[in-house]
Amino acid sequence: MDPLELLNHLVHMEERWVRWDFAGERLPDPWGDQDESGRWWVGPEVTAPGCSPPWTPAPRARAIAAGAELTDVAAAGGRFAEGDRRPTLAWVLFHVLQEYARHAGHLDIARELLDGATGE
Repeated sequence: MDPLELLNHLVHMEERWVRWDFAGERLPDPWGDQDESGRWWVGPEVTAPGCSPPWTPAPRARAIAAGAELTDVAAAGGRFAEGDRRPTLAWVLFHVLQEYARHAGHLDIARELLDGATGE
């Protein structure tokens, strides 16, 4: 794992959960952060500057969340089919928050391994 792979994963994870899973939007490549074996990867076209505003899905995710109630149930489509037990927006947003929290710790470890600095 390197920091760019982690950041790429977070962007794809948010798109998967909010846009694809909750809103049922079609995404061109919801698993674009993973290779065939499921390992995180980034293509040569992905750069650190590319992981900032034009690449981040936050504006669309915020618009989806702002337009829904926390008790709204995910649309069929994406990961969930008609008849599946689908999560609420509250559950999806909490899951996304947990992913960010967990991976922020991973990113801090990766950064520490790279530069040796520790927080005090």
